[in-house]
Amino acid sequence: QGYLNSTTLFIVFDVTDLYTMIPRDGAIAALTRFCEKNAIHGKIGTLQISTVIQLACVVLDTNSFAYKDKYYRQIKGGAMGSPFTMVLANIYMLEWEQKLIQHQNINHGIYGRYIDDVFMTSNLSKEEILKLLDETTQTDSNIKITTTISQTLDYLDVTIENNNGNLKTCIYHKSASEPYILPYSSDH
Repeated sequence: QGYLNSTTLFIVFDVTDLYTMIPRDGAIAALTRFCEKNAIHGKIGTLQISTVIQLACVVLDTNSFAYKDKYYRQIKGGAMGSPFTMVLANIYMLEWEQKLIQHQNINHGIYGRYIDDVFMTSNLSKEEILKLLDETTQTDSNIKITTTISQTLDYLDVTIENNNGNLKTCIYHKSASEPYILPYSSDH
C-alpha cells in the first residue's frame, strides 16, 4: 500500500558474537521479565518461575571448556551450540530490539530478525538510519552490530532489491558455501 517507494532503503545488520556477548546478570534479568510476562499462574509450563531462573543460573554458571590442557569457566555469554543459549539470546534480543520494532511500526517499515541477523526497511536517509541504529546500540554496550544499508542487499539466502519501488528477490548463494552444496542432480 505504497510503503515501498523508489527511495526505500533496506537495512541488514548482524549482531557480533551474539551467544558469547550476553552478560550473565542481564540475561537472567531479561529471562525473569520474559517469564513474568508470559507465565500462567506464576508458571512456565509446569515449572515455577523461580525454578526456571535457578536452572538458568546453573546452566550459565557451569559453562566450562578446555583449551591447551587447561580448563576455563565461561563468565560471559553461553555455550555455542547450546539450545538454551539460543533461547536466552533470543529473549535478550527481544528486549533490546523493542525500540526498533516500535519505530518500524510507527513508520510502516518492516522489521524481521532471525537469531542475530536483522532485516529492516526504511524511507529515512542513510544518515538518519545510522543515527537510529547508533542510538539503539548505545542502550546496551554488549551489543555490537555490523550494518549494510542499500537498495540491493543479501539477507540470509535471499538477494533483495528495490527496483524503482518494485520488490525483486532471488536466491543468494554464499560463495563460502558453494563447495559444500550438492548439485540438484546428485544422487545423495
